[in-house]
Amino acid sequence: MRFQHSYRSHLIVALIAFSIGLLTAKSADRPRFAPAPVPTPPAASQPRAAYPAASPGPPQLDARVRQQLERLTKAADIVLDRIQNEEADLYMRIQYFEKPDRLDPNSYASKDEVGQWQANLQVLQDKSDLVGQLYANLQKNLEGELRSAGANEEITSRFINVVIAGFPWPTIEKKKQLLNRYIDQHGKLLSLYKKNWGLWKPTSTGNKPQFDSTTTTSMYTKLRDEIVSTGTELDKTYKEMTE
Repeated sequence: MRFQHSYRSHLIVALIAFSIGLLTAKSADRPRFAPAPVPTPPAASQPRAAYPAASPGPPQLDARVRQQLERLTKAADIVLDRIQNEEADLYMRIQYFEKPDRLDPNSYASKDEVGQWQANLQVLQDKSDLVGQLYANLQKNLEGELRSAGANEEITSRFINVVIAGFPWPTIEKKKQLLNRYIDQHGKLLSLYKKNWGLWKPTSTGNKPQFDSTTTTSMYTKLRDEIVSTGTELDKTYKEMTE
């Protein structure tokens, strides 16, 4: 599975909701008149009376407001596109650790290669922290970009509220917690490989080695099962974010 969530689509939905809100507000501000009485049909000998003109249709956004919305959209795109790009890069790095080889110490050529994967794991953690910070700073970053675009303060504030309200925050937080757990579990497994380098032998169960110490084998089996379980939950959570 690839991470293909489109925050552009999210922004379009927010923009529609925001526009409807503006139209509703404008409609509420219009003077209210009592409906005109229905005229009595004229007698045949009398001149036909003119019927009242049709009432105006629903209010439309004027050109000035439309221009502001266009500026809002372009400015918000900068913030949302960065989150989307960083999320896609994060998920790509997660997939490197989802490969079966990461759970098989025989797939590593040396202790140095284990060390390289420990460095890769730190990069994954740093990327996860960056994405988490982008979500945490979403309101601040939107405010900065929208103010730079010269949008009206009141409209900017209302627009930001609509955008933020549309994010699946519980799912985003769940993904963050699962990923932190996943990284921690992989870190412990790599440390186990390094500490017990060469102290295992292949078994008939394929890529599940038998370590010289039964305690180490139990630790390995426990970590392996935890990683598989957390990885499955993580994939499900990412799928929820892309729906």
